[in-house]
Amino acid sequence: MPADTAAPAGPLPFSTRIREASWSRHQGLDPSADEADGVPGLFDRLFDGSLSLGDYTRWHAQQYFVYAAIEAAAERHEGDPVAGPFVFAELARLDAIEADLAFLMGPKWRSGVEPLPATAAYAARVEEAAATPGGYIAHAYTRYLGDLSGGQAFGKAARRNYGFEGLGAGFYVFEGIASPKAFKEEYRSRLDAVDLPEDERERVIEEVLLAYDHNGAMLAELGANLGANPFDPKVIAQICHHMNTDHAADTLVICRGAGGLPAAESARMTGFDGEGADFAAAVDGAESPLRVPWAAPLTERAEVRPEIVRIFTESKALLDARP
Repeated sequence: MPADTAAPAGPLPFSTRIREASWSRHQGLDPSADEADGVPGLFDRLFDGSLSLGDYTRWHAQQYFVYAAIEAAAERHEGDPVAGPFVFAELARLDAIEADLAFLMGPKWRSGVEPLPATAAYAARVEEAAATPGGYIAHAYTRYLGDLSGGQAFGKAARRNYGFEGLGAGFYVFEGIASPKAFKEEYRSRLDAVDLPEDERERVIEEVLLAYDHNGAMLAELGANLGANPFDPKVIAQICHHMNTDHAADTLVICRGAGGLPAAESARMTGFDGEGADFAAAVDGAESPLRVPWAAPLTERAEVRPEIVRIFTESKALLDARP
């Protein structure tokens, strides 16, 4: 063989195949400035310091639903010979997200967060795909290695912009991982050695691409509404909690009346913005979202209660007038 003729290259390691196949998705994930109008997106605003704390909190809240799905699957796969090696206690993010949201929104935070349609679709895909070891590996890899990579820059920007010293950006802190670089190398070595046939490896790669697509859709939906909600997420959580615990019967009346679901069996308020209030009402055991517009745009917390009272009063009159 001539000295300048290279030997044939061997097959690419599985981790390299995943990284190369998903690189364009990774590069296109940032919903940054639209080339047509130059409007900065969520990531751009985080890095340039113009992302409001409210919109940062709303982004954080959407991630809660994705990690809840991934970490529920992790519990199921912990002892699996294929997926088990990719279940690391030090990677789990759900407790950190919950602590951040309690800090950002107060102890009633859970009443003020609801998945966007794109987020619900993402979480549903995780739940479906992660029924298999390969599907779990795909979604865990996409999220956790991203958190250990670009996610560290997000955490640094959040701490700089909002003055966080711990809580608020705790999601990005992996206390059990001394060296993210060494950890990622070990993770990739496990990917290279994973006991999956070639057709299953191909399916893992396809699922990684789907994970990027779902994450991109969630970020795009968030980005389309940046700056649109005049109300602080903490205020939203407090009012939703109050309506759902102290005025549950009134919430149901609103959904049956103004919401147009007279057969609703239960209901809860899930959020609101300057244009209207969002609810979820159950009919025949199935919950559906609905929206009730305000009579006029609202911008102040003090305006919300009188408007809810008005909607309740009109809803009750509407229901009372029915045969």
